[in-house]
Amino acid sequence: MIHEQVEYLRPAFNTPSLEDVQDYFTTRDFPGEEGEVFFFYYQGMGWTNENGSPIRDWRAAASRWLWNLEN
Repeated sequence: MIHEQVEYLRPAFNTPSLEDVQDYFTTRDFPGEEGEVFFFYYQGMGWTNENGSPIRDWRAAASRWLWNLEN
């Protein structure tokens, strides 16, 4: 029962638009084209990560993506 309550309280994931993702990348001084790569990668995976878990926060996933580009 507690598990069901936690799922209920968790906010729903809203799929970002391509423009939202490109704006996010360009405001962080990365090319919008890299935002396209990120968008279509996760779109193709059904907005799940490599382990199959659903993406809850696309901005957090994008931040990790950008960190990996830099390092």
